[in-house]
Amino acid sequence: MKVGIEATHAVESQKTGVGYYAFHVIRAMLSLQGLPHSYSIYVRHNHSERFGRPADSASRISMKVLSSPYFWAQIRLPLELWTHPQDVYFFPSSVVPLTYQPANSVVTVHDVAFLFFQDHFSPLLRRWLTIATERSVRKARKVIAVSEATRQDVLIYYGIEPEKVVTIHHGVHERFTPCQPEIVEVIKKKYSLNRPYIICVGTLQRRKNIPRLLHAFYLLKQKYHLPHILVLAGQKCPDLPENDIFATLERLSLKHDVIWTGYAGSEDLPPLLTGAELFVLPSLYEGFGMPVLEAMACGIPVACSNTSSLPEVLGEAGITFDPYSVEHISETIHHILTHHELRMELREKGLARSTHFSWQRCARQTLDILESVGKS
Repeated sequence: MKVGIEATHAVESQKTGVGYYAFHVIRAMLSLQGLPHSYSIYVRHNHSERFGRPADSASRISMKVLSSPYFWAQIRLPLELWTHPQDVYFFPSSVVPLTYQPANSVVTVHDVAFLFFQDHFSPLLRRWLTIATERSVRKARKVIAVSEATRQDVLIYYGIEPEKVVTIHHGVHERFTPCQPEIVEVIKKKYSLNRPYIICVGTLQRRKNIPRLLHAFYLLKQKYHLPHILVLAGQKCPDLPENDIFATLERLSLKHDVIWTGYAGSEDLPPLLTGAELFVLPSLYEGFGMPVLEAMACGIPVACSNTSSLPEVLGEAGITFDPYSVEHISETIHHILTHHELRMELREKGLARSTHFSWQRCARQTLDILESVGKS
């Protein structure tokens, strides 16, 4: 079977949700052994080594470097798909070219946040995502949803037949595991973490609900004199400028108690998580919630929102709160931090829960879908 894979997001240097998923599912898929498939991977530039291809893969994996300074997604890529047809096409980043979508395509939908939080997106981006996503899922032969919550959103908002949409959870990279104390100490020194800390990981988008987390942290300081630092690990986003965060910190007199690391890569993030006393994610909406899974795999207690996909990923391994209630966020954090036995229980439950997710399983299930489409 000949498989075509669109991989532009997978080779971004600073990967966030979609790019991170695309990279790891492609990498795991290419590592599956004993399969009579060939792969054409479409990228803008030569990134052949970034997927860690197996030594025996030269004859079955072809990196298609489609150089084009303009209109790559709408002209250059569709031209390649039209002139060199494959048995099945995989689009791991939700959106397929508007100019040409093969009938034998499989598309992954990560979330539909642009439908729930329209004012969080620019009018142009919102319109593009609305049109392109709906067209992609309607024309695709199969749709992969990264969580059951996202699958239900797709079914409700697009009204497509349930059997067309399949839930396949993300995996977690083996790098995310409890780190040795000496490695944690190195990372603490790097980020000047000289006190116990709570950590929140994710791109600083408006739906990540960072302002309410800051106000909850302020309440903890005022009411309980909490000694902890709050670490925000994630790159900024245009819809929540960093100046807004700094203004809130200044207004609440928290600038000496909150550290923003910026983008934390795969080298820094595991020890950053391991060294924390608690992971908190107050997001209003997630398609999956990868940071929750990574935190559990690193062996730290997790508290997160009771919305969208987060309870699905967390299972019984953590504690949830109402993300719209500053008081509930604050009291949940305080309850966990002041109960040592609870933290140890959540740690063990989280480690056990994280073993249910793997990129190999995700890749195998994804390939099963591709095979069903490619052979039909």
